[in-house]
Amino acid sequence: MAAEHLVIVGKSGAGKSTTAANLAAVLAEAGKRVLLMGYDSHWSSTGTLRGGNELRALPAWASGESAPLYARGFRHSLCIEAGDSAAAQNTDGGNIFAHPFVVEFDPEYVVHDTTWELGRPFSLPPGVEGVPRLFAVTSADKLSLLAVNHLFAWLNTVAAANCRFGGVVVNNLSGPLYEAIVSDFASHTGTTIAASVPHSIMISVSDFYSQTLLESAPFSHVSYAYRKLGRSIVEGVEQRRPKPLDEDLLKRWAQKWGDIISELETGVVTDGLGI
Repeated sequence: MAAEHLVIVGKSGAGKSTTAANLAAVLAEAGKRVLLMGYDSHWSSTGTLRGGNELRALPAWASGESAPLYARGFRHSLCIEAGDSAAAQNTDGGNIFAHPFVVEFDPEYVVHDTTWELGRPFSLPPGVEGVPRLFAVTSADKLSLLAVNHLFAWLNTVAAANCRFGGVVVNNLSGPLYEAIVSDFASHTGTTIAASVPHSIMISVSDFYSQTLLESAPFSHVSYAYRKLGRSIVEGVEQRRPKPLDEDLLKRWAQKWGDIISELETGVVTDGLGI
């Protein structure tokens, strides 16, 4: 059976790589054969999933090309660092998923830690097959939500016709205000929050240990948030396709929340009366 491709998308710094690695760990913990694909030029996307296991060149790569690197990870998962999206397709087999090493591993799930930033058109990683499922990762800051809104626009184009939407993964929530901001954005775009990952110092701890949260803090509330997301994937839960806010609505929405945060911080309401 062909692997299901899970594409993790979000602004750098929003927790995209943390989400990809811990989601891969959750699926591996559930006994699934999981491949985590990283496209980071610094080869760091798979760092926590592979722990201290050393990256090695993928064997029998096409001559003249810089080979992607691989290592075994948590619970027998497979980690591959392609370096950039182009490197994932420079093999004699057409793309990395046709490589004999990957074919022999026979992944059930391929988790893609994508590289994409605002100002560049979004496209699926090379070699993605079947009907991929996209997950948008965001924090509560404006630029992260703006990136998600741009992804929602792409999801409503012909290019995304064969994609499914897995939902929004909200990362690093640190209080009710930030929960309200993201919930309001989700309500306005008609989207679903697939997972809410609270702020936790254990995320930094796991980075320093080069471990997933399932290893460094297996019974933490953050680990359970990722396990819940993993269960929804295995169960095939589908989410409705979101609708992006147009430029005018997005501007007014951002202004509203700017006013709310300013009032809470200064104690001065918008009509000039003190609280």
